[in-house]
Amino acid sequence: MTRTLAPRVLAASAALTLSLGLAACASDDPAETAAPTTPAAASPEPTTEPTTTEQPAIGASCEDVLAPEAYAKLEADGLETRNPDPVDPVAQRIVEDGGIACAWVKPQTDNMLDLAHATGADEGEWTTALAEAGYAQTDEPVAGAWTGPAEPGSGMSPVAVLADGTITWVSAPDFAQWVRPAS
Repeated sequence: MTRTLAPRVLAASAALTLSLGLAACASDDPAETAAPTTPAAASPEPTTEPTTTEQPAIGASCEDVLAPEAYAKLEADGLETRNPDPVDPVAQRIVEDGGIACAWVKPQTDNMLDLAHATGADEGEWTTALAEAGYAQTDEPVAGAWTGPAEPGSGMSPVAVLADGTITWVSAPDFAQWVRPAS
């Protein structure tokens, strides 16, 4: 059995070694790549796909700031992404400080979720800012949660979660439980 397995293992090992060797020789610099051999060959279009397999940082986009369950709920409830327009002073400040703003809405209804998120938050500075904006630390529905004044139209109170160097503001308190922790 060792005799028949050995050539297969050696062949697989040689193929892996060859592919790793070729990958190491490849260059990301387009100036170092070979020119097409025929004039009819078109140059490839640049891609926007990342060349590494690293995941983006939590909160780098509206597609990763919440837990997968939150996106499933948004989809199940018929909410679709839309251009954000933060009106809450806390959400506006998060965006002004370099954070992201996200929004989902169910067409033809008032059902919506607005979100603002930033990393690198100075917790002392944000504690003062939240208190000045009328938010109170409640730790509900999650630790680090600050509940804001009720919105006049909906009666719902937005929640800002200040924890682990991040600040996340959500217009619907239920979604505070799905804010992904900083990694």
